[in-house]
Parts: sequence; C-alpha cells; structure tokens
Amino acid sequence: MTITTALARHTAEASRIWPAEVQQSALRAVIDTCACMIAGRNDAAARTISATLSRWQSGTAVDLVSLEHTAAPWAAMVNATAAHALDYDDVLETAAAHASAVFVPALLALAQERKASGAQVLDALAISFDVMNALAAAVNYPHYSRGWHTTLTLGAPAAAAGCARLLGLDTAGAARAISTATSFSSGSKLQFGTQMKPTHAGIAAQAGILAASFAEQGLTAAPEIFEGPWSFETLFGAEGMPGFRVAEERLKGPPALAEPGAWIKAYPCCASAHRPIDAMLHLRQSSGTAARDIERVDTYVSTVVQKNLMYEVPRDEMEGRFSLNHCLAAAACRGSADLADFTLESLADPELIAFWPKVFMHLDPEIPANLAPASGEERCRLRLTLTGGRTLEHTVVFPSGHPQAPMSDADLERKFKDCATGVLAPAATDAALDGLLSLPHANDVDAALKALVPS
Repeated sequence: MTITTALARHTAEASRIWPAEVQQSALRAVIDTCACMIAGRNDAAARTISATLSRWQSGTAVDLVSLEHTAAPWAAMVNATAAHALDYDDVLETAAAHASAVFVPALLALAQERKASGAQVLDALAISFDVMNALAAAVNYPHYSRGWHTTLTLGAPAAAAGCARLLGLDTAGAARAISTATSFSSGSKLQFGTQMKPTHAGIAAQAGILAASFAEQGLTAAPEIFEGPWSFETLFGAEGMPGFRVAEERLKGPPALAEPGAWIKAYPCCASAHRPIDAMLHLRQSSGTAARDIERVDTYVSTVVQKNLMYEVPRDEMEGRFSLNHCLAAAACRGSADLADFTLESLADPELIAFWPKVFMHLDPEIPANLAPASGEERCRLRLTLTGGRTLEHTVVFPSGHPQAPMSDADLERKFKDCATGVLAPAATDAALDGLLSLPHANDVDAALKALVPS
C-alpha cells in the first residue's frame, strides 16, 4: 500500500467512535483556537488578509475579522491567520507545527458551508491531527531543521484530510485531496517574526478546503506523492529523516489527540520560549528575586530553540514573540508573559529594554543535536547570576500547557476570557464559551460561530 493510500484510507475509514479523551481534547482545541481567533482579529496581518480577500467573494461563512460572510476558503484563510497571529495557538510537538490554528478554521468554515454538525467537526479534527502526526513521524526534525515551516508544509495535507473526512469522501477521493494539498506545501521559517508567519496558517487552512473540494469534483492528482522520484520525500527531505514507512506505522498507534496530544500554550509567543519563561517564573517566585537583583541570565537550550528565537533586539510585537531577551525580560520584570507583554507599548518599556542585554543563549551540549521531537529530550536549563555573585538554576522539560503538564479546564476558560477581553462583553464571552461547549451536540456550527461575533 502506498503512503498516500494509507493516509487516505485512515481518513475515510477510521472509526467515528473516538475515545472520550480524544473527544474532549478535540473540543478543548476548538475552544482554545476560537479564543486565539478572537484575540487575533485586530492583528495587522489578519486585517490585511481580510481586507484583501473581501474584494473578491461573498458567501456563507463568517470572516471573524471583517464580520462579513464570505466563501469558505476565504473565511478559513482569514480566521486561521487571526488564530495564529499572536502565537498563542496550540502546537503538535511531533510536527513542530501549529495544528488547530489551521484545522479548526478550515473545518468550521466548511461546516458552515455544508451545514455539518459539531460532532462532524470534532471527528474531522481528530483525523487532521492523526495525519499531521503521521507525516511528522516521517520527516521530523530534519525537515523542520532545513527551515521549512511545518504549519504549512504538513498543515496543508493534514487539513485536506480533515476536510475530506467532513465531506464524506471515500478513500480514492481522500487520496486525491491529500495529494493535491501537497502542491500548496511551502513556507520558510525566515518568515518567523513577520506578518507572513501567521499567514502560513491561513494558506494551509484555505488549501485544505480547496484540495478536498477539488477532489470532491474529481480533480486528479498523483496517486503516490510522498515517496519516489520528485516526491515530497525527495523535495522536502533531509539527511536523517525517518522516512514515510514510519508514517504508516504511526497511523496504527493511538489517536494523535491522545498521544502525543495538543500543547495548549500558556504564553502568546514562540513555543521555543516557553521552557525558559517557566524557568524564570519559577526562580522568581521560589526565591523572591527581583529583576533589579539579576545581573545575568544564561539559558542553555537546543539548536531548534536557538534558531527560532532569532531577535535579540525586537523592533515590533511580532519580533518580540521570537525574542528570548524580551520574553525573559517580561517574566523577570513583570512576573508574566501575557498578551499585554507583547505590544508596542511593552517593547518601549525602559525597564524591559534595560533587561534585554542581560540575557544570553547557549547550546546545551547535553541535548542531542538530532533530538527526536516530543521525546522528552528537549529542555531548558536557566541560570541566574545575581548582583552579589550568587547563582540560581532551574531546568524545565515539560512547560506549562504541554500534554505532560496540561492546562486545566479552569485555566483554559481563563485564557478564553482573557482573549475575549476588549472584543466581547463579559456576558457575550460567557455565551460564546457556552456555545462552544455545546458543540458536540449541535446540529450545525452557526450558533457557536455567531456567538464569537461582537454585537
């Protein structure tokens, strides 16, 4: 069996009866992503994409930025860009990718168009996670380390699988959808810290709907796109890549939403900064150390982290989310790394700016250069040197929100309400959350999405 066929067969034929853990994880992913969409609707990238696309189409799906109804692929692109704009959306660590920011907007927009139920959306979301996780097993970390942004390279075919599931395509149709979607796979990590980075999520979401819809209409595509000459493996691969036979084996394992699970982010910044932030907050709280007492911060991390956190002196909020200097300055000086800490105002805060030069990042020789994703090998060791010469040190392996240190339902509710502050009134926020919680029993998604729109 070819890899494309294996992925397509899973997409079309996997049982629709998921374990309770998977159903709950899928619902939490939808709630978290909708929170991020609300918070990101005023971001410049989301506004630009919305304004550009609004000139070309009208339709049935709601664009949560302009609040207009538009065609499903356009709504998915705008809403996915908004969901990823603040880098607050979840991560599938095996893929080193933002998963739900791609999948949820695509599936909700398509569900609006096709009048699909909430349960169908959650089922399709689980399929998208499975396919992304299988692809990740085949290519990472060598693929990611080459500079590919997996949110788009793996997100497009995985979103197409979920959309194919929602449309009820058979194995042949799902294979065409997944193969077609790889023609949208692209995106360099050089875009990190720019408005194009969240737009990668938008492109992947749009690609998922388009590819599945093209396949539904009979568009043909290469029957095996992942292996062989000119394949995904040949074009996107790198030395040390496990290979696509691993993908087929991964599909036989637990659902991806159960293992490894989605990492619901506690901080609105690059996931590579979360372990250092946790370490700083731990030392600050446990020792009572004030920022003024810190002379130097030495952070020992992996190659992946060092390359992702590329801005020592961030110029705007986008770069601030990829700046270890700024993330640790906020944690040390303010005791937080919240939405308010990644604004132009916070980047102009003299106290934070004065702290930036104290932060130093080093490769940790104890972390394998070829570490396996989601293996527990990734970690951060942070050492503070205080003004009197005393040192404090703490190591974080699993950061807050990671599947091994999961965010509680109460904290997820707080995150949702924090994201909605300034966009929805308190009563409307409660109604929106209630609407999303009822999604598994909803005949369609219209009411849940309508509740996300400011009155």
